[in-house]
Amino acid sequence: MRYLNIHLLKKHFESSSSTKITTYLVVVPNVYEKEKIFSYILKKINTKKFNLSKFSKDFKLSDIINTFQSPSLLGGEPLVLIDDLANLAKQDILNLNEFVKNNDVNLIIGSLSKTQISALYATVDKKGIVFDLTTEKIWEKEKRLVNFLVEKCNRAKKNISSIVIEALLEKVGLDLAILEQEIDKLITYVGNKLSIELADIHSICPINITDTVWQKAEEIVWGKINFDSISIDASYFHLLLAAIRYQLQLGYKIASLLENKKTQDISGYFPKIYPKALEKKKEIAAFYKTTFYKQAIKDLFEIDLLSKTVSFDFSYLLDLLKTKLLYLSTYDINSTT
Repeated sequence: MRYLNIHLLKKHFESSSSTKITTYLVVVPNVYEKEKIFSYILKKINTKKFNLSKFSKDFKLSDIINTFQSPSLLGGEPLVLIDDLANLAKQDILNLNEFVKNNDVNLIIGSLSKTQISALYATVDKKGIVFDLTTEKIWEKEKRLVNFLVEKCNRAKKNISSIVIEALLEKVGLDLAILEQEIDKLITYVGNKLSIELADIHSICPINITDTVWQKAEEIVWGKINFDSISIDASYFHLLLAAIRYQLQLGYKIASLLENKKTQDISGYFPKIYPKALEKKKEIAAFYKTTFYKQAIKDLFEIDLLSKTVSFDFSYLLDLLKTKLLYLSTYDINSTT
């Protein structure tokens, strides 16, 4: 069964039939949102009866199969979470599909796109649950994020009007990671007040930095990897990471299409990008290939995680990200010459 929005997925878990489902495929083109869906599913399926194993990187398909075939000393049914199918080779994904098709297993699989996973997608659609946000329209995403903000405020017993939400979206855009950070800041900032007001948005949320941040991210990913003169403010830092992540995911998608399709005309996949701009991005994506973007997204996620779990200086983390991106770009250049 396939769900294309979060409302229907929540409805699924409200039904008694949800306990019969053991296989999930989460196709969400954003690393942070994918992780949030993982957390949501794990909360809903009563993980106490399972022995959870998570595979994030540097693993083989045989490791996954062995997990199911070798009982754990800790007891409990094996439950495997595969963070991203991009970590597996194309043939391994096909073999995983055959394994899922022929076995009843407790499995949660993640992917940033539907590229190279059509067979597995169809299999899970028949015997499990597919949650797919790859076709979500911009207005659908905005509605979903608005509902998320309202629910979060309700849990904190804070009122927030549609005008205030609109102002927040204008300030920070439609990135869930940044929105969650900003709404948490606002809830803390208003203290005992019952409502979040426009004045609160203007007081602590970034001031008109969204456009410049996205321009900077585009320059970093598609031009010179340069972090000079970048603000170290926490809000700016996380907004920049979100913008860089989007550009890297765009590069990965372009490179994937070029590597897996005979035609070079991919303009139909990117109707919002001007032809000249897309042509330039095609040249760069074809040069760096999917391996660069895939690893860069992983490195970015790790740095984002460090910024939220450890007290690192933001300037150090930006230097670390710059070093990793420069290394990856240089490594790919050397490997192709």
